[in-house]
Amino acid sequence: MAMRLRQEGYNCSQSVLIPFSDELHYDAESLAIITSALGSGVGQGELCGVANALAIGEGIINSDSNPEGKKKAMAGARKLCETFKEPHGGCIRCVDLKGKCGKTCHELVAQGVSIFYDRLNNPEADD
Repeated sequence: MAMRLRQEGYNCSQSVLIPFSDELHYDAESLAIITSALGSGVGQGELCGVANALAIGEGIINSDSNPEGKKKAMAGARKLCETFKEPHGGCIRCVDLKGKCGKTCHELVAQGVSIFYDRLNNPEADD
């Protein structure tokens, strides 16, 4: 589904999170809106949209509206982003991933979907 979304013109963040709409208890349209401005490194080649999606997804599943809830979500997002950037020599910026690392958005989306799938199916990740 993620690759189809990407081919249809959705950005990397949208393509990573929309397939998990049921698990996140958000409808696909809401996730598309929430992540709509995060493509192309927030339009500037900065933090990859896949990393943004991982952080948003972690916040949805591992936080609450209490200001203290962010601590657990931030720790989880940090773990997910470390997992994402590790095979790319620490690169996490869109411009670097696509430039010096030679990755395509499709490859990065596939990696992000795999990481988030593993996160959802690994209850120990909440510890």
